[in-house]
Amino acid sequence: MIPQEFIDEVQQKTDIVDLISSYIPLKKAGRNFKTQCPFHNEKTPSFFVNPQKQIFHCFGCGEGGGALQFLMLYDKLSFPEAVEVLAKRLGMQIPYQRVSEKDKIKTRLYDVVQEASQFFHKNLLSMEEALPARNYLNKRGVTKSTVTNFNIGYAPGNNMLISYMRKRGVTLDILEKASLVVSRTQGGYRDLFRERIIFPICDVRHRVVGFGARRMKDKEGVPKYINSFENPLYSKREHLFGLNFSKDEIIKKDSAIVTEGYMDMITPYAAGIKNIVASLGTALTPEQIRLIKRYTSNIILIFDSDKAGENATLRAVDLLIENGLNIRIVHMPKGFDLDLAAREKGTSFVKTLLDKQTDFFDYKIDILRSLYDPDSIEGKVKIAEHMLSTISKLNSEIEKYEYIKKLSAVLRVKETVLVAELRKMDKGFEKNRGTAHINRPNIVLPMAEKMLLRAVFSSDKVLAAVEKRISAEDFTHPLARKTFALILQHKIKNGPVSRNFISSIPDKEIAGFVSQIMMEDMGKIDKDILKGCILRLRSNRIKTVKERLKNEIRQAEDRKDLDRVKSLMNEFQKINSEAKNG
Repeated sequence: MIPQEFIDEVQQKTDIVDLISSYIPLKKAGRNFKTQCPFHNEKTPSFFVNPQKQIFHCFGCGEGGGALQFLMLYDKLSFPEAVEVLAKRLGMQIPYQRVSEKDKIKTRLYDVVQEASQFFHKNLLSMEEALPARNYLNKRGVTKSTVTNFNIGYAPGNNMLISYMRKRGVTLDILEKASLVVSRTQGGYRDLFRERIIFPICDVRHRVVGFGARRMKDKEGVPKYINSFENPLYSKREHLFGLNFSKDEIIKKDSAIVTEGYMDMITPYAAGIKNIVASLGTALTPEQIRLIKRYTSNIILIFDSDKAGENATLRAVDLLIENGLNIRIVHMPKGFDLDLAAREKGTSFVKTLLDKQTDFFDYKIDILRSLYDPDSIEGKVKIAEHMLSTISKLNSEIEKYEYIKKLSAVLRVKETVLVAELRKMDKGFEKNRGTAHINRPNIVLPMAEKMLLRAVFSSDKVLAAVEKRISAEDFTHPLARKTFALILQHKIKNGPVSRNFISSIPDKEIAGFVSQIMMEDMGKIDKDILKGCILRLRSNRIKTVKERLKNEIRQAEDRKDLDRVKSLMNEFQKINSEAKNG
């Protein structure tokens, strides 16, 4: 556990504008800074950062908070991990007290997979059994410097990893949690990776989270590649191979080349094409797309030229467009993947391919025309369905219209007809999409409640006065009630409610709610306004309670439950007395 005093100190020394601008570009907007939100798809910036209040808030999706919340959302960190990142930026050492069992296990897993990565790497460099692996990599043009840079390794047979780790005190339970061993059906455990070349998979902080493993020879019934299983550190959907190496170049060039396999990333990268990542051999996922979007909105897809590669490209196109990214596609020559093209044709050939990149329309229409006859009615219908499905996902009406014109020319079908078909799709798309990219709407709250919360956030003196007059139940909105209760708990536990209060909120929904209120400019809230807000809340609560009691009294009278009527009448008199006494 990290002491609260240290967390407060780290937050006080962190400037939220400096922090966020090191991840995404910010533009000055009056007293605030703004940019497109990194947490949902949008064209018009609604993400604001306030340097005075040290908060951020997105008026599009409702996310908000302080420096710690930003790191937790952006890098998917736990609260302690976010504190650790801030402390490291400041060169501060964390004085840990008591660590939770869950955090202990996760820390242990990071240590174990890092140790395993070094074990595999040393094996590749020196083990006699690894000679075929070294020869294989050499044949693939992988130099020793590339092996070292990517920490490529070799997993031997005979359960040598288990033996190595057990000698270092690592339990089988931890090895299994780290996806390094699997249980045998007949009992006991064996190494998951055996006689394979190992590619460590890292997160953006260069921490090893999992492994990809390749056989050197194809064998029937045995997969060419296997990956770590899902575990507390690794989720295949949430990582991109090589992003830890390429993110700076992606930001610099404002574009990311996305390919499929490990070698498709490694070979071009080693040859000087640095803004490249691989999708871990799977179709792009929404999580991976959000990860890329942190660094650029411009994507160049280079998947294999076979049927599977084409299908993966088409799936990725729709998903990328739906998430507001700009897409270009590179046609690979038949029989080539990016790795082979870079090795056999050279870097200049790959750069030539990159120069000839095409947009999604031309790529998809070429594929569709090879599948369907564009001169037949049936073919026109099929091509139109597929193309309009993609066009409907574009955010810009101008873009939609321009692509409709191109499709009209290809199919020789009137634009008005295609527009009519598109409108049908747009309605269905909007209905299905709903709030897919909007996490939460901004909360509509009565002004008196909003102003009251705003006042107690900014002044401990105001909080002391307010808590004597009202309770959490006086607020009408559930989030407002939760927030006020949390403020009171924070005061009891940590003392005055300072600017650091928002970063100490564990619930991200409440953090977003608080940042929304703090971001709004409500002017000066003087004593008279504050008194009026308190009276309004009390009056509203009393009115609500009286209406409830009246209904319950009528129901009790209908049942002829005289004891209940008497009890409710006493409650009604008390609330009336409270209203008169203010």
